[in-house]
Amino acid sequence: MKSNIPIPGTVREKILNQAVQEFGMHGYEGVNVQQLAKSIGVTTGALYHHFGNKIELYKVVREEIERRITSRMEGAAEVHDDSLTSLKSAMLVGFNAAVKLNVCTLLSEPDYSSNRDLVAILFKEILGENLVEGVEVLLSSVWRSALKNVSQGMSPEDAKKALNWFSEKMI
Repeated sequence: MKSNIPIPGTVREKILNQAVQEFGMHGYEGVNVQQLAKSIGVTTGALYHHFGNKIELYKVVREEIERRITSRMEGAAEVHDDSLTSLKSAMLVGFNAAVKLNVCTLLSEPDYSSNRDLVAILFKEILGENLVEGVEVLLSSVWRSALKNVSQGMSPEDAKKALNWFSEKMI
């Protein structure tokens, strides 16, 4: 069993659920550990007992959210035979999921935990032999930039139009 999958009803689950919301909306720098613990009704000691420190909690949250999003993206890509159509579909489905889950800030900020970029890895898998080395990182950056636009106040509809424009004109 993965260590980041909490048992329902436990303090660890409560911490993770609230941390997803807080990091999702405010990003790493915008989350105060003392306030997070207080909002859950636990001590900072309990939080540190389960996660060690803020960066470890962030790492678990970031990886879990990226896995949820990339799982949806992978499903969207699998219904197409053409790799470029698969990529475009994955980008849009992932964008929609990030907006719906309210995690645009989390997924558009630099990854303070140094996790692997699961979105770039997925794009590399989708494109396979059609890929020039490093393009997957550029595509991930474009996708994350669309999320950053939303986190900075652009309407999701306008940010999606921009992402769609990019995918139609540049891919």
